[in-house]
Amino acid sequence: MTIAEKSQKVTSPRWLHFWLACLPATLFAALVALLGLFSLHNLPRWTFPLLGFYALTQLLPAIVTPEPVLALGGAFLRTALMFGLLGLGAAMGQTRRLWPLALGLIIVYLTALGFNVVEGLDVFVSRLTHPYMTPITLGLAGALGIWLALFSKGHLAWRVPLGLLGGTILLLSGSRGPLLAVLIGSLAAFVLRRRQQALAVLLLTGLLAGASVTVGERLGINLLTRLTQTDTSGRDVVWSNTLSVIRAHPLTGVGSYRLGARLTPPGEPCAIFDTYQSQDKPPTCPPWLARLGNPWLIAHNIALQQLAETGPLGLLGLMVLLTAVTVVTLMGRDPFAVAVVTGLLVATVNDNTLLVPSPFFAEVFWLVAGTQLAAVRHPSFGWKEGLLGVGLSLMLCAPLWVARVLPSTEKSPIAARLSYFNAPATAKSKEPYSVYVQFSVPDGKYRAVLKSCPNACVTLKTVEFYARSGQSDLMNMTSKVGTSGTRNLVLQLLPGKATFRFPVIAQKTWTVQVQP
Repeated sequence: MTIAEKSQKVTSPRWLHFWLACLPATLFAALVALLGLFSLHNLPRWTFPLLGFYALTQLLPAIVTPEPVLALGGAFLRTALMFGLLGLGAAMGQTRRLWPLALGLIIVYLTALGFNVVEGLDVFVSRLTHPYMTPITLGLAGALGIWLALFSKGHLAWRVPLGLLGGTILLLSGSRGPLLAVLIGSLAAFVLRRRQQALAVLLLTGLLAGASVTVGERLGINLLTRLTQTDTSGRDVVWSNTLSVIRAHPLTGVGSYRLGARLTPPGEPCAIFDTYQSQDKPPTCPPWLARLGNPWLIAHNIALQQLAETGPLGLLGLMVLLTAVTVVTLMGRDPFAVAVVTGLLVATVNDNTLLVPSPFFAEVFWLVAGTQLAAVRHPSFGWKEGLLGVGLSLMLCAPLWVARVLPSTEKSPIAARLSYFNAPATAKSKEPYSVYVQFSVPDGKYRAVLKSCPNACVTLKTVEFYARSGQSDLMNMTSKVGTSGTRNLVLQLLPGKATFRFPVIAQKTWTVQVQP
């Protein structure tokens, strides 16, 4: 495999620098990437069969989904956005031209810090918030700032403040996925480049992060101690529901951007962001946006998302494309590209960091991928690259197989029973439906999950509780159950700690007749 000469002439659009500066701080800026389709000619010829294969694997399953028109439209949009970003990356030619991202990231950092100050929020107790970004997005913004600071070739006068701000935002966000992405991505870049000085900086950063967590534990700062926790923050329930969608549509999936509609509880307001969830009335989407079907509700794993939306063929196409991107990135030895690609691939195991459009991080991934694909003129893929693809696929599919491999942490089955259960046999479609439950279980922390499973399962209500003296409190689980018809409801008792496993301690099912 040979790398193209750096002196190769590229045709970078003049507006690209301004767009890159706006990308992290501006919603919907990703849609501008469609203009990058006119720059696909900058990619070498060998990439076109690869991209054609990927496009076919996304479009063909959409034809036979339950909603073929919407599925085809979604597949065209997602594929066009990805290809547009690859074209823009190829037009840039080198990752050093991504430096305008730093301007947008600084705006994001200052907006988040200023918002928390104005709202009077204690950033050492609760996770850092933002007017239109989640803590995970802020964590990824911090990660990208750190990578730019470590691996850009600009002046230290802006790299050092950017890195310090990025690290601060990353820690205050309390996001463990982005923190792991920073560590793995940076380590991969350092190993390939053998930059001892930069490696020393990473080790120092790790020591400071460890010291911060230790201080947090000593002082009881919940935000910092959260970084050492190993639970999956309720993702096990989302993965279980997504698997039920996959079982209902095993060959074709439900279509690109259509999984969110299957994960949305009936009658749930279309809440856009988590920032105001503590208020009595969280902000809701405009009617036109609500009709889209909540495409921002995700499976929190790229493989599950792809299986649920495009089936096995779509998953195969994505894995082939990601393998090619990873191979050429590692061969190119561009430290920033290696950090971004490996870091975001690690993060996408429990957060979908590659789906476009996104707040900014998926766009950065595919831009970087475009620069790396354009650098390789005559590739040669052998058995080593094949093994890398298998390993990458296994990592990204972790929620599908880890639960079967990992041994149970429970020494013996937990004895549990319903000491009280009251659920009406009928319900009104527009009125809340109440279930009263009480469990007899050993003392400890648990979760009670109420689901509706007409075809695939959707979570109606989740309640975390503590059992004391072998008994839980009497709990009222209230939610709307959907439109008129027969509904199969499921009540599951789960351990309080969410892991890659989904151990159901106890389960009860019943049927409810929903009236108009």
